[in-house]
Amino acid sequence: MTKIYLVRHGESVANTQGIYQGITYNTPLSDLGSQQARALAGRFQNTTISKIIASPLERTHQTASIVGSSKQINIEIEKNIIETNHGLWEGEHKNTIAQNWPDLYKKWQKFPSGVQFPDGEHFLDTQKRVLNWWKKVVSDNSHNLLVVSHDNIIRIIIAKVLNMKLNRIWKFHLHPTAVTVIDVEAGNAGLVDLNNASHLGNLQTNLALHAL
Repeated sequence: MTKIYLVRHGESVANTQGIYQGITYNTPLSDLGSQQARALAGRFQNTTISKIIASPLERTHQTASIVGSSKQINIEIEKNIIETNHGLWEGEHKNTIAQNWPDLYKKWQKFPSGVQFPDGEHFLDTQKRVLNWWKKVVSDNSHNLLVVSHDNIIRIIIAKVLNMKLNRIWKFHLHPTAVTVIDVEAGNAGLVDLNNASHLGNLQTNLALHAL
């Protein structure tokens, strides 16, 4: 049996500002986010991991590198788990988006499967590339993996494992550096643990500040 550990990156500077980052507004970890990543490294100190895979963006690579340094594992970059391209929303505060795109913003909160981001990606295209990658990962169950990616991306994978409709992905929380554990055996994936942030102690992020 293989374990796949899905981890959202540590808190980024844009997270603290309520700004949508997507793929172009590429901010580093905040001071708290760096502390969260170090706590994550401590959580995996005695856990066997064969590979660490990360999205190419700074906030994910930085998080993964802190764990990788402690485990002496090089980071493998995977473009298919990069954040959704939010187009014109990137670099904008969530309140500005709610004012300028009120209908689309409400749709994103209620029916994400129908959202085409202005000058960006359709969320179903995000789902397609992520699940194409995930299918390959599940078919190769020879390595324990740590995957450091983004809120949307991890939600898509969890929804697939739970056979959950895409429009229900906002029904649970995902904290920065929280660990979701998937067991894979004979090509079948099962959820073992969801959004486990016990390693953070008093390093929790105020999710209310974040852009959705």
